[in-house]
Amino acid sequence: MPTGPATGPLAQATAEAAPTVVLIVGAGPTGLTLACDLARRGVPARVIEQSATLFPGARGKGIQPRTREIFDDLGIGPAIARFGGPYPLMQRWRGRQRLEEWDMLDRAEPDEGSPYRETWMVPQWRTQEVLYERLRELGGSVEFRTRLTDFHQDAHGVSATLARPSGPDETVRAAYVIAADGGRSTVRRLTGVAMSGHTVDPMPILVADVRIAASRDAASAPASDPASDTGGTATPASDQAGAAGPADETAGPGGAWAAAGSEWLTAARIDRDHWHVWSEDQDGSTALCPLAGTDTFQFLAQFDDPDAVPDTTPDAVRRLLAERTSLPASAVRDVLWASEFRPRAAMAERFRIGRVFLLGDAAHVHSPAGGQGLNTSVQDAYNLGWKLEQVLRHGAHESLLDTYEEERLPIAAEVLGLSTRLHRGRPLDEAGGGVRMGSDTHQLTLSYAGGWLAVDRRAPRPDPGSDALRPGDRAPNARCVDAAGKEFTVFDALQGPHFTLLDFRTAHDLPDAPTPPDRPAPQSEPSETASPTSATATSATALTTAAGPPTPPEPTPAHRHDQPPLRHIVIRHASAHARQRYGDAVFLIRPDGYIGLITNDPSDVPDYLTRIRRGRPATTAPGADHSAAPHAAGGRTPDAGRDATGGADRTVARASGAPASR
Repeated sequence: MPTGPATGPLAQATAEAAPTVVLIVGAGPTGLTLACDLARRGVPARVIEQSATLFPGARGKGIQPRTREIFDDLGIGPAIARFGGPYPLMQRWRGRQRLEEWDMLDRAEPDEGSPYRETWMVPQWRTQEVLYERLRELGGSVEFRTRLTDFHQDAHGVSATLARPSGPDETVRAAYVIAADGGRSTVRRLTGVAMSGHTVDPMPILVADVRIAASRDAASAPASDPASDTGGTATPASDQAGAAGPADETAGPGGAWAAAGSEWLTAARIDRDHWHVWSEDQDGSTALCPLAGTDTFQFLAQFDDPDAVPDTTPDAVRRLLAERTSLPASAVRDVLWASEFRPRAAMAERFRIGRVFLLGDAAHVHSPAGGQGLNTSVQDAYNLGWKLEQVLRHGAHESLLDTYEEERLPIAAEVLGLSTRLHRGRPLDEAGGGVRMGSDTHQLTLSYAGGWLAVDRRAPRPDPGSDALRPGDRAPNARCVDAAGKEFTVFDALQGPHFTLLDFRTAHDLPDAPTPPDRPAPQSEPSETASPTSATATSATALTTAAGPPTPPEPTPAHRHDQPPLRHIVIRHASAHARQRYGDAVFLIRPDGYIGLITNDPSDVPDYLTRIRRGRPATTAPGADHSAAPHAAGGRTPDAGRDATGGADRTVARASGAPASR
């Protein structure tokens, strides 16, 4: 919820009959995440999508732990948990002979600091529909069959031309335009920004979502698919014509498949408890992955001929699956979606061009190995959302938006390097022939340390070689008790579109308790434990907290609505984990859950908030106040212009003959 009348460009826009404030081009995970974030912040956004529906495929199915934390904050965590599931074990085959199994993940139990410790599988179409439903709950919408054809920008805004299948073109005026329209971004092309990169693997890959006739005694997930279960995404028309297959094979209880197909599937033992891999076919490797929360599989077939052109028609998909696996073509009841691609790594030279921002695949394109693309894209949106609010609602200088590129471009370069190394890397086990993904893929240790928004005022500062938290790091979860005696977690306190001030200076030990296997719903919220310091009160709107999600107060003359809302909590007791990670300092945590300021003196807080409001001085280069630029785990500072494939990596990549995964 917004905190009161806006004083920045949003106030001017409202006074001038509210033109579009933010135009988001593309309704994929990136655009929908940003739209949801802006909606809850009271920033109007218009979302357009050139397709008639949301994307129908399972393509980006891996949700990393950091993204799950973001989805919790956006209010869709329970739905993502309900509609997804853990990645299955890998099962290797030779024709119809079942061989060994292995695990491609380094799995770990949740702990106090990280409620999620492994990749969660949710088909991309489902993630999009959950985000879309959340956007609608927040009062937003998507304009389908609407595409941007041209735009020009000036010092005050952007004029964009929108086209639809029928009717005249429309010209809209926006403060900012967001390119979330994918790797072939029209917006990026119109800016003239180059996308530099390379082909990670020249061999083409066919990917399809298929429904296989179920065995009578095989494990089965609840029936659920994008065409019939959610009322949203439908099977593409081009696939529907052949999706049902021959009538005598899928026509119901009396069909030939019902009589013989289930017995074949039982004999083949294509269960839903494994990701099935055939890696010895002379034409290329093949995989069938059961998609969590559905009754469908993702079919991946790589071709060893770089000149091959995979046929994505339903009948061709059926034939290919029969040629590569132990199943007959008649086993494929439906081909819900199919496409082909060649793994590529590329990145835009710039992420901000005046009033235009490049996010997601419009800014960086990844190999699917390691499940990094969708997650990096979601975090692009999460990084930019609160900064747009500061400028548009709270009057911050627009140079604050420069920190989007400064923070996200180095991260994107680092993650591109990781996904490329995963795709090309050394074999883990020649016999198993699989991918093993470690904690490097979880994105929990990606950091903005060294950036302009990361300020350390501790005296003395921790040893640079220690594992002490730094400004710019993700704020870890921890168990605490506030000054009123209420127990809460740091993540409970962070939930919502506000800054959070945590004062650990007088915290005492809290007895440890075992961590549950998954994050529980918040049992209580921290109370308003103390009046903010006078210095803090002059620089931020104080939030009164109560049970449930934090709700900003109704506007009153006493509130300074030109300042960002801030939740201030004095910690009375902290767990051993909290004491070890947070120490005895004061932490100002940004609305995106990253630490902005660490200090021993709360009077530094208004200076930091003023720093945000005034923006980055034109003469200050990124990281000028610090010793390093924003970076990923391990402190490496990537060069955005280099070939994003190098660097140390403890995560082992796919073995020879195993298809890339995500």
